Amino acid sequence: MPKIVDHTARRQAIVDVVIRRIEREGLGGVSVRTVARDLRVSPSAVRHYFPTSDEMLASALTAVRLAQADGLPSPENPDSRWSIREAWEQALPLDARRRREAAVWLAAMTAPSSPGIRGVLEEANADLDHLCRVTVEDLGCPAEAVEPESKALRAFTDGLALNALAEPAGFTPEVVLDALDTYLARLKSAF
Repeated sequence: MPKIVDHTARRQAIVDVVIRRIEREGLGGVSVRTVARDLRVSPSAVRHYFPTSDEMLASALTAVRLAQADGLPSPENPDSRWSIREAWEQALPLDARRRREAAVWLAAMTAPSSPGIRGVLEEANADLDHLCRVTVEDLGCPAEAVEPESKALRAFTDGLALNALAEPAGFTPEVVLDALDTYLARLKSAF
């Protein structure tokens, strides 16, 4: 009797290992060989699903991006009015899942990458840039200041995420949210 393989589950298992490896060791810790070893399968079994390492990494980045997006109500749905604060709570590394997502994003941002990986990163960054624009517009920012204020907010929140990953004892979820609230309150009072 032939072995029945759940291909979707197998692909997901590979992606999960890639994400865990990136979180622990950065992109340098990910290769077909290391992923295969973690899964206790042959490298050819991994290559069956992901012929190249870049495809494997791009798939992991896409999974992280989609997981983050799943945490937010759809902005296209007029019945689901979500708050800016809720969106930032999903975007910042406040728990294990979101720290993992941020670690993967940071590793990918700081490493040379292929066009496929850059494409996924560009989509994720476009989402964050959009959140920054919506935030400053919601706070009453004048139209001529939206772009520079959005960039400043992006730099601030990227710094929060980086510090939450690098120094979790000093940048606890409470500290991160307090810093965000303080920054947004100052921004709102400036308009």
